[in-house]
Amino acid sequence: MDEKKDSKKEVVEEVKSEKDRSLFAKKLLNCFLILIVIVTVGVGAVIYYSLYTYSNEEIIDNTDINNTSMVDIINTAISPEVTGNTTPSSENITTITTGEADSRKVLNESIIVLYDGLVLETDETGIVELKYIDNTNDLKEKYVITYYNYENYGFKDSTLGTLSQQVLEGLVKIDNVGKVSISEKYDAIPREIQVINTVPSIVLDNNKDLSNYDTAKTLIVDLDGNGTNEYIVIVSNKQSGESKIVLFESTGIVKNVLGTMNKSGWDANTPNGYYLSYTNIEVVDIDNDGIMEILFELPTLEAIPSQVSVLKYTNGELFGKTNIECSLIKQQ
Repeated sequence: MDEKKDSKKEVVEEVKSEKDRSLFAKKLLNCFLILIVIVTVGVGAVIYYSLYTYSNEEIIDNTDINNTSMVDIINTAISPEVTGNTTPSSENITTITTGEADSRKVLNESIIVLYDGLVLETDETGIVELKYIDNTNDLKEKYVITYYNYENYGFKDSTLGTLSQQVLEGLVKIDNVGKVSISEKYDAIPREIQVINTVPSIVLDNNKDLSNYDTAKTLIVDLDGNGTNEYIVIVSNKQSGESKIVLFESTGIVKNVLGTMNKSGWDANTPNGYYLSYTNIEVVDIDNDGIMEILFELPTLEAIPSQVSVLKYTNGELFGKTNIECSLIKQQ
C-alpha cells in the first residue's frame, strides 16, 4: 500500500517538474525574442542617425562653399591691392543689395562718416576737408553700403547709399543719405537735444549783449554726458548784418565763440543776405565714444560745402577750431 502511494507521488512530482521546465523554456524564449527586437531597433536607429548626419554635413559643406564665394567676391571688390583704373559701370550701382552692402560694411577698417554725401574725416578735430570719391577707383564700392542717417538733431532713417552721377570730373558723392550718415548702427544721439527760439535766462543774465540781436535759437544738450547741459546759442541782427554761434557752459558763461559772420550777402539765393543759423550746426556722436561732437558747417558759395569744423567738448575743455570768421562774397 505504501509502495503504491510512493509511486503515485513520484508520478505527480515528475509531471510537475515537466511543467516547470516547459514554463522556464517559454520565459527564456520570450526574453530572447525581446532581445532581438531591442537589437533590431537599436541598429535601425544608428543607421538612421548616420544617414541624417551625413545628409546635413553635405548641406553645410555646400553652404560654406557658397558663403566663401560671396566673401571672395566682396574682398575682390574692395581689396586695397587693386590699383588699376577701370571705366565706371552702372551695373555696380544697380546690382548691390542691402545684404551684400552690410557684408561689405563689416570689412571696412573704421567707421565711415558722410556729411551731405561727402566723406568726413573723423580721426582729428579742427577744420576738416570734405572729400569726394574717385569714381575710377574700385575702392569706391566700399562706400556703397547701408548708412544710418541723422539730421535736424535726430535719427532720420537707414538707407542704402548709392554713387551719384558725375559731380566733378571723375569725382562723385554718395546719394540717398541724410545730412550726417554713419556706417555703423549705434545711438549717435545718446542724450536729448532741445531746440528753443530764445536765449535761456541763465545765459542772458551773464551776457547782456545778446539782447542786441533780433533773432535767436538755442540748442540745449549735455554734450559730454556729465549730467549738466551746455548751450549752443545762434543769434543774428538783421539791421547790422551780424550773426554768430556761441557755446556756453552750464553756468551760462561763454566757453567759446564758434564762428561769426559780418555783413555778408548771397544775393543769388537769399536777397536779404546770409546769416549763420541753426542749419549750420549738427550735434552727433560721430566716433561712438558717448561724447557728441559739434559739426559746424562753414558757409561757402558752392552748392556743396567743402569744409566742416569738428569740435569735441569734454570735462570743460573744447577741442577743435573755434572763433572762425566766416564770409561770403556778395554776388554782383
